[in-house]
Amino acid sequence: MNRFFKTALFTVFILLAAVSVVQGVKNALLFSQDFQYDAALALRSGINPYEESLHPTGALESGATADFYAFFEEKGIPQKMEANQFPSLLMLLFPMTFLPYGISRVLWLFLNLLFTALSIFLLRKTFLKEMDRDIFILLMLLMIAGTPWRNQVGVGQHTLFSLFFFLLAVYLSEKDIRICSGLSLSVSYFKYTLTAPLAVYFIYKKRYREFVISLIPHVVGTFAASVMLKTSFIDMIREPLEVSKALAGEGSIDIGALSGGASWSLMAAGAIMLGCVLMAVILPEGYDGRFFSLLLLISLVMTYHRSYDFFVLAPAACGTCLLSGDRGDRKDRILTVVYIILTLYIFFGLRVFNESSGSLTAAAFLFYGYLLSYMCLFKCNPEQRKCNPEQRKCHPEQRKCHPER
Repeated sequence: MNRFFKTALFTVFILLAAVSVVQGVKNALLFSQDFQYDAALALRSGINPYEESLHPTGALESGATADFYAFFEEKGIPQKMEANQFPSLLMLLFPMTFLPYGISRVLWLFLNLLFTALSIFLLRKTFLKEMDRDIFILLMLLMIAGTPWRNQVGVGQHTLFSLFFFLLAVYLSEKDIRICSGLSLSVSYFKYTLTAPLAVYFIYKKRYREFVISLIPHVVGTFAASVMLKTSFIDMIREPLEVSKALAGEGSIDIGALSGGASWSLMAAGAIMLGCVLMAVILPEGYDGRFFSLLLLISLVMTYHRSYDFFVLAPAACGTCLLSGDRGDRKDRILTVVYIILTLYIFFGLRVFNESSGSLTAAAFLFYGYLLSYMCLFKCNPEQRKCNPEQRKCHPEQRKCHPER
């Protein structure tokens, strides 16, 4: 890369990322409405947050929760409770609920910035460790500069939190610190629409101990919540799912959003999840980065996700780089171009068009086209494939590739 062009490119990306950070911080200080502070506070106070989400009784109109809603009423953006997290996950926020909402909002902003930095560090230590350094830096700057990351921080979402703990679980598992890895994986389930599919990665790696350990705190936490709220263990599983079901059609380009929240979209999500598990069981070693990327991509459309979660397209570059960097076939170069167009469009284009229905339709065409292309090219394993210079083939039943140079 030409030195002048490289310097100019880095300068532009750094400026864009800096502007995005400043705006994200401003938004977070003003809003952070998705923090789930109210649901966690209600649960800690002995109020069933799921009943208040589905059938409000007025219990939230007094006490500490009233102060939370008054904060947004004064800003002209009234909120309502949407407790779509399981009680064992809301318990993770209990320490924050001992602070006034204004202070906890600032603390959550700081933590989200910290989770961003630590996730970048862990990506470099795990799935993106083989990526060219300059490309990695540009990719991370692009992620921070994009609208999804900025909105993620601004509305106080939990995807950065969950992604960090998932990557930490992977890193600790690779270091064979298995109990801590399982506990980290357990914490990562806060954004289970993203990390439940990602947890299948541990099945693929045959790290069953970590996976089992990750479930134990939630069994205990769910039982504890049922005692606190004087209800059944089953209700503590069923009620959060009912709240989530009500939001099924409000995503951006996921199956539920495209189907208008149709009941069959939930069955489709279950079938896709089962397919991911079966794939994890039969997939041989050597697909780490590419399977991680596939699970990330599938998670974004399998269940409810808004566009602010699509910042994970940046770490999902891992699979595309492994495909295109190994061989450089025309099909793989096309996949890389589509990935770049898709990422730039979602990171910047949707904001230009204010996420209109037309712009989301275009994003859906790009995303599903890229996902299907990625899946079609997935079968040839770049870490195990050895080209035969004479036959110019990877394996007898696989497609041609260039000889090793």
